[in-house]
Amino acid sequence: MESLWTVRRPVRELRPGDHAWLAYTGREEQHHVTGAFVRAGLDAGERVVYLSGAAPVTAPRLPAHERLSVVALGRGGRRGGHFDPAALMRAVAEAVADAGDEDHRGVRIAADMTWAVRRPGGLELLLDCERRIDIAIGPSTRAIALCQFDRARCTAAELEALGGSHGVEVVPDPEFEDSVLRIVRTFRPPGLALAGELDASRHAVLLEALTTVAAGAGREVHLDLSRLRFIDLGALNILADTAAHASGRGALVLDRMSPQLRTVVETVGWHMLPGLRLGP
Repeated sequence: MESLWTVRRPVRELRPGDHAWLAYTGREEQHHVTGAFVRAGLDAGERVVYLSGAAPVTAPRLPAHERLSVVALGRGGRRGGHFDPAALMRAVAEAVADAGDEDHRGVRIAADMTWAVRRPGGLELLLDCERRIDIAIGPSTRAIALCQFDRARCTAAELEALGGSHGVEVVPDPEFEDSVLRIVRTFRPPGLALAGELDASRHAVLLEALTTVAAGAGREVHLDLSRLRFIDLGALNILADTAAHASGRGALVLDRMSPQLRTVVETVGWHMLPGLRLGP
């Protein structure tokens, strides 16, 4: 859904003035990304406002905090079953005004707006609101907004229109990153994307990331290896051991391997191990 005017940024790289969006696949992805957005704001001494359009609140496990508030638009934001843009814009304007409060280093606004899209005429009204939010957020040097939409409840055309109304697409923060290796959580399909080189000095971070993503998953875990330039035999052994322990709970799938790496895996016979599968 990225357009010529859209940039992709991890949560930690969002800047004041950003009007970002997240098209999430499920609650796990929403909680992972939006939770990081909220925590980063609180850790930085910023005020955080979460706008909710429906009950119960579907916000990501929000902690109790004096600088965090949840604003319900469930009643004020609907009029006869229709989306009321005025209620949304009032909430945004009040939050942006708080960005000038001396007690806060800035303001973060998060909102799951899927419910608004599904209201009669909701998409057109919401796109108009998004343009107004751009105006409200853009000139600010202390406010950041993150709009969220459920992929399963929006059409491809709706997502394209919504993506085009935001200047930034937010992506998960890396699970690990240094000058040699980058590990990022993925959700379509669930797993990890590895880029760079995986040597002996980084076995521990690989094992930690695998353990986190595979814990209680009960599903396939995919590793996107398309941007992995090097992996040593010790790391391959870690993958084999992880797959063996996960056997019966969901396979470990190695996707988009280089021809050289696929040859090594098949020559050694790892592809025949229980719980390990080679993807496309």
